[in-house]
Amino acid sequence: MGKKRQRLLLVTCITITLSILAACSSTSTNTPSASDNNPKETNAPGAAAENGEQEAPLVLKGMANLYQQAPAKDSDFWKSMEKEFNVDYSVDWVPADNYQQKLDLVLASGDIPDIMQVTSITAPSVLKAVKAGAFWDLTTELGDFSKYPNFKQYTNQNAWVLSKVNGENYFIPRTRGNLDSALFIRQDWLDKLNLQVPTTIEEFENVMKVIAQSDPDGNGKIDTIGTIPVSGFFAAAFGTRDPFRDSNGGIIHANLTSNYADYVQYMRDLYADGAIPKEFALINGTQQQEMFTTGRSATFVKNAWHKYDMEQDLQKTQPGAKLTLIPYLEGPKGYAHIYDLGYFGGMVISKKVDEKKMQRILQFFNATTDEKYYNFVNFGIEGVNYTMQDGFPSLTDLGKKEVNSSFNAPFIFSTAEFAKVDSPLAPMSYNLQTREEMKALYDIDAKVELFNVLQSDSWSSAWSRVQDEFESMEAKAITGAISMDEFRAYQEKLLQDPDVIKSATEFAASYDQFFPGGQK
Repeated sequence: MGKKRQRLLLVTCITITLSILAACSSTSTNTPSASDNNPKETNAPGAAAENGEQEAPLVLKGMANLYQQAPAKDSDFWKSMEKEFNVDYSVDWVPADNYQQKLDLVLASGDIPDIMQVTSITAPSVLKAVKAGAFWDLTTELGDFSKYPNFKQYTNQNAWVLSKVNGENYFIPRTRGNLDSALFIRQDWLDKLNLQVPTTIEEFENVMKVIAQSDPDGNGKIDTIGTIPVSGFFAAAFGTRDPFRDSNGGIIHANLTSNYADYVQYMRDLYADGAIPKEFALINGTQQQEMFTTGRSATFVKNAWHKYDMEQDLQKTQPGAKLTLIPYLEGPKGYAHIYDLGYFGGMVISKKVDEKKMQRILQFFNATTDEKYYNFVNFGIEGVNYTMQDGFPSLTDLGKKEVNSSFNAPFIFSTAEFAKVDSPLAPMSYNLQTREEMKALYDIDAKVELFNVLQSDSWSSAWSRVQDEFESMEAKAITGAISMDEFRAYQEKLLQDPDVIKSATEFAASYDQFFPGGQK
């Protein structure tokens, strides 16, 4: 393991070490094998009462993120899962594009289910709910994990630190490796236009301009979309992953910095070149993927494991379609890239459930986190939903129908380094190649998105008031409806907001808590 990779596995160098080195060494670095993975072989911990009799099933009402078709409650997998873990688990599945809005409404209503998936721990509504006591503070119950050993042995210990709020654990993080998403580009179109795969932001701009002004799909029209603004990927090239200090040493939110304005200027130039669609601000994630897989767009930012299935979808209507994965683009102040926190959101437990039920819920998730259940909660029943081929789960025809991005959403499971890289649809050789391509992130100065970690009540208050207006102003700046001077003036105006001023001090304190030695 190289020095860079060791550094990245420790992401934050948190002062509360929690035996991170030992924990990281025990973290799974591959999809666990199928050995001892039959759910019928063992009863889940906590399934039996003290007198040896089986406890009544733990009745759970949950809410989770839906990307595609949800697992049916009457499916063989769901029935097997409920029997294995002694639960009666009903999930309110909410489409991914509307999940945060629905979450906000549920939190505002106070009618919170027993457990719910939170996809953004720093979302203002979520932090407000934590402060209001909507969720169980799990810190004392979790303790040193002696009661929940699978959390200690099989999860990314850094995630338990980075997901804290005010130093306390309210979330059970859905841990994973740090390799996740990348930029995909149509390699067959590059070949057709005699273009090289871009390696820098400048090269990418030139390539997008040529594609937008050409006819790579051969339909006789100049209508190909080059790209769509994705600040989570592109803005990092302009320095948004580094703390931007004010004159008092406070940290200004990235959106209000000159670095972010440079990113907006870059997208403005791409828009002027015709590489960005006029209606880009109205196009959600699902629509972006559809535009890419139907050959309307040249690029798309997505989890690395989707490379194979998106390529297969493209080839159904466009024979010869081929994708290239771009893990990063070099920019003037950093790299455009996505480096995962080591977890994606987490599960919260409603304070409305009593202490005993809270403990049983933790026992349930501790059970699903056992490494031997990784394939079960991610791919279903071996021999039914998947088979093992060359050490990788390979979906059966039924699995291809039932197993998708939403399959594991209601669960907590063990950490696997390549969980978001390996495709269960792809052959081993394909996955190994994708792994090597994504591991390039270990060799650069890859950094997590700071404001997915840093917390400020004052910022939450300010952002809840101005978010819609800010996004509108950003879109107007990109389309040319307002000048860049006007956008920068708008940023300066927000910097005078009392809550924004206070947030700089709070962000600085949060940074010192999470990154005491600076982000390495």
